[in-house]
Amino acid sequence: MKLPIRKNLESLHLYRDIIRATKQFIWPNEQGILWKDILKQNARKEFEQAKYENDPIVVTRLLLVGRDCLNQTLFKFEEQAKKLHDDIDKTRNR
Repeated sequence: MKLPIRKNLESLHLYRDIIRATKQFIWPNEQGILWKDILKQNARKEFEQAKYENDPIVVTRLLLVGRDCLNQTLFKFEEQAKKLHDDIDKTRNR
């Protein structure tokens, strides 16, 4: 059974949004590998594993969970960036 075009487009949009978001993670891990590269590889692997899923309910669940995870990650990232920016401003204005 083939998935509707709408689900394929949603998957593609989510994947592209994840790839765009990874560009913000510019620091390396303990092994010196950039987090953006690790996150891109993991996203690719997850999407490849789900590529042949035909159950519309499972696909919908994967899309919803993926979107929610991306949104939560970006929200937390922005919170920390704002906190860091505020801390820098405080120390500059002493």
